[in-house]
Amino acid sequence: MIHLPNRSACDLLGIAPDLLLGRPLAEIAPQMASLLADASQSNHKIAQTQVTVMRKDQARTLLVRVTAEADGYKGGMGGYVVTFDDVTDQLRDQRTAAWADVARRIAHEIKNPLTPIQLSAERLQRKYVREIVSDPAVFSQCTETIIRQVGDLRRMVDEFSSFARMPAPVFKSENLHDIIRQTVFLQEMGQRDVTFETRLPEHALKMVCDGRLLAQALTNLLKNARESISARIEDGDKSPGLIQLTLQSAEDQVDIIIADNGRGLPEDADRLVEPYVTTRAKGTGLGLAIVKKIAEEHGGALLLANGRDGGAVVTLRFAADYLEKQATNEPERDKRAAE
Repeated sequence: MIHLPNRSACDLLGIAPDLLLGRPLAEIAPQMASLLADASQSNHKIAQTQVTVMRKDQARTLLVRVTAEADGYKGGMGGYVVTFDDVTDQLRDQRTAAWADVARRIAHEIKNPLTPIQLSAERLQRKYVREIVSDPAVFSQCTETIIRQVGDLRRMVDEFSSFARMPAPVFKSENLHDIIRQTVFLQEMGQRDVTFETRLPEHALKMVCDGRLLAQALTNLLKNARESISARIEDGDKSPGLIQLTLQSAEDQVDIIIADNGRGLPEDADRLVEPYVTTRAKGTGLGLAIVKKIAEEHGGALLLANGRDGGAVVTLRFAADYLEKQATNEPERDKRAAE
C-alpha cells in the first residue's frame, strides 16, 4: 500500500495525492510492481530500472529505484521506498547527440562521390544520346534516373549536414509578421490546392531571433502540414485542405501555431522529434528534429498535438523575453486561397 506520496511523485504519475493513499503500487503503476520483489530478494535490498508510463497522453520514461526496508522485529520486509525521476528529455538528448554524430559521418562519406556521378551521367546524356541507335529511350531513361536519384541523395545529405552542423544563430530584431507572410507566400506558390489562413496581431510583433533559422523551421512545419493533407486525400477523404497559422503573444510567451486538417499525428507523436523517426515512406525523419533544435536555440519549445476536429496542431513557443515589443492579441485574418 502507498502510505506517503510526495508532490513530485504525484506530478510525475499525473495522479492527485488523495487518489494514491492506501492503494497498491501495482494498481497505480504496474510497471513498477515487479521491482518490489526484486528489491526484497536482492542482497543490497535495492532494485532499479527504467519504465515507461503514460501521462497526459504522452509516454514518459522514468528511472525507478526501490529500496526495501527490513522489519527488525518480525524479520520480514517493513516497507519499501520508491523514488523515480523523469529522464525522458535526458535520454532524448543523448539519442539526438548520437544521431548527430551518425549524420555527420554519413554526410561525409556520401557527399564526395555524388558530384562525379552526376557530372558523368549528364555528360553521357549530352554526348551519346543521339548516337545510341539501339533502345535510345532506355538509355535516356537510365541516365535521367541516375541524375534524379543523385539529386535525391544530395538533398538527403544536405539534411544530414543541416542536422549535424546547425549554424550558430545570429540574433537580431526581426519582424515576425514579415517572416510568417514570406514563408506562407512561398508555400502557397507550390501548393495550389490548399487554403492558407494567417492570423496575426494588429500591430507589428518584433522578436530577437535568427530570422533565417526561424523561417526554415516554419517551412519545415508547413511542408509537413501539406504532406499530411495530401496523405489524407490519398486515403480517400477529398475535403479541401486548410492550413491555419496563428501568431499570438501573452505576458510570458509568444506562440506560432500551425493547424492543419490533414491525417493527424500518431499516438507516440513525441518520438517524431527524434532523428530518423518518420511516418512517411520517403521521409528522412530530420525535419522535426531540426525544428526542435532551432526552437531550443531560441530558448523555446516545440509542442505537438492533435486537433479536436482532426489534423495536427504544432506550436513553436518562445519566452516573451525575446520579444522586443509587446503587441495586442487581436488577430487580423488574412485568408488567401491559392488559385
